[in-house]
Amino acid sequence: MSGLFTSIDSMPAWAQSIAKVNPVTYFIDVMRMVVLKGSGFTDILPQLIIISIMAMFFNAWAILNYKKTS
Repeated sequence: MSGLFTSIDSMPAWAQSIAKVNPVTYFIDVMRMVVLKGSGFTDILPQLIIISIMAMFFNAWAILNYKKTS
């Protein structure tokens, strides 16, 4: 449900909201913009910011949940 094979716009509303949580969705948007449209850095900046925020969140979550077993 990342929009790779089908467009996210053609999905039902509940599926679109799930797809927005998936970081792969934003990566696919960036790849389409760069390859098909020839977009520059300023065009893909919003998607990169979202991906960066998700990366920081999930890394912080992983660090907080890490427990040393020995």
